[in-house]
Amino acid sequence: MSKRADHFEGFDPTWHALLTGTLPRLRKGRRMLKLISPYMADRCRLCYAPFTGISAPIARWMGRGPWQRNPNYCDMCEQFFRDHRGGTEIDLAVVYADVRNSTQMAARMSPSAFGALMQRFYLTATKVFVSGDGAIDKMMGDGVIGLCFPELGETDYRQRAAHCGIELLRATGHGGMDEPWLAIGVGVHAGKAFVGSLGVEGGAYEFAALGETMNVGARLVAAAGAGEIVISDAVWSHANADLTAEQRMLTLKGVEQPMAAHVARLSAA
Repeated sequence: MSKRADHFEGFDPTWHALLTGTLPRLRKGRRMLKLISPYMADRCRLCYAPFTGISAPIARWMGRGPWQRNPNYCDMCEQFFRDHRGGTEIDLAVVYADVRNSTQMAARMSPSAFGALMQRFYLTATKVFVSGDGAIDKMMGDGVIGLCFPELGETDYRQRAAHCGIELLRATGHGGMDEPWLAIGVGVHAGKAFVGSLGVEGGAYEFAALGETMNVGARLVAAAGAGEIVISDAVWSHANADLTAEQRMLTLKGVEQPMAAHVARLSAA
């Protein structure tokens, strides 16, 4: 299904079927790979290729080892992202997490020390999203963006996104008796977004999520203080989170009407 670089399809039925789990060859492949390793939890979220256990060498021989950029997916599924420009509109939940006062920290630390700190943050975020059935969309400067898709997990995608945000706060030391090892703020939102592969056919590409849902998520994290998680109404009623939150009406840049959101901090353990 090759496309010219100047002929971009905003809605691609193959992408839609892939991200909603209805692509026939994906469903067939899932059945086969689940037969190889029926009880393996550590597997590709799309095709179910096992990453560990006695069946993992077979999956690697098939070209389905973990994708280095995002170990939620295998190399073969990443090949689809790389080879097929296009995408689809889909419901998703987005988690933004930003480091607070990163400019001041960078000024106080050596470049190597600051780089090591950010590497720890990126690795921590990746572990949180992988274990929470989410996917890292981007790591950029002092922040990360994670996505949760409806069909790629065992629980509601909005609940998974809220829990990923909460766990990321906890993993950076918030909610404990000591000071966090890194002060971050988190924003969580859900809605429709365009998801797909953008770039030059056969060349550089970007797996991207775009649209108003992404923009609102970015505004929510900007409204979060250090140690705070700001969860929109679109997510809060599904979050099933043990949090005491304050409801606020937020005026967000680029959003015409004030927006209801729930702001919480983790309680000390």
